[in-house]
Amino acid sequence: MILDQTISDYLDSLRRPADPLVAEMEAYAADNGVPIAPRETAALLAMLARAAGARFVLEIGLAIGYSALHIARALPDYGKVVSLESDMHLACLARTYLARDPAGARVEILLGDARETLPGLREIFDVIFIDADKSGYPGYLDLALDRLRKSGLIVIDNLLMDGRVATGRGDDHWSQGSVDTALALNRRLAGDPALDYVLLPLGDGVGLVQRRAAR
Repeated sequence: MILDQTISDYLDSLRRPADPLVAEMEAYAADNGVPIAPRETAALLAMLARAAGARFVLEIGLAIGYSALHIARALPDYGKVVSLESDMHLACLARTYLARDPAGARVEILLGDARETLPGLREIFDVIFIDADKSGYPGYLDLALDRLRKSGLIVIDNLLMDGRVATGRGDDHWSQGSVDTALALNRRLAGDPALDYVLLPLGDGVGLVQRRAAR
């Protein structure tokens, strides 16, 4: 947990009830150990997509389609979310869930390793969300920057890892390798003069990355 329990409880009290589909997806993820973004992170993604006037969004790590659904609902009818997923079973589940919502038609699922499928994409994206295997984050970031429009935004999940990143020590949930990767990535992003970087203590730690405007 990143936030004090009292603060977390207060924030939970402000949550609007989830609609039936979102609640079902949350329950499935909890019961089956499927990692999905916290609801507040998914809500932030949707808000950022709307604020950016996004038409094309790339998601690296679809899982069961939870974040993709939130993003797709925030896009205009002509918008599109391209979601990359390597697990066929999860991709099939995502298709089933997304087919139950009109916004699901805006999601295109590409099956395979993102390091292989992403370079073949032709689109330039307004927003890119990275939430896949943590060891691959540095490579995903490099590929994402190549497909991001000039003023676009990259959102990276799990960069605080239940606070493990602050201590530098892994645990049963977050391996030492994952913690070390997040530590190195945070240092890289914070020190890159070509990028603006903000790390928010929201959900499990959300990083916002944008190319620095020329001055």
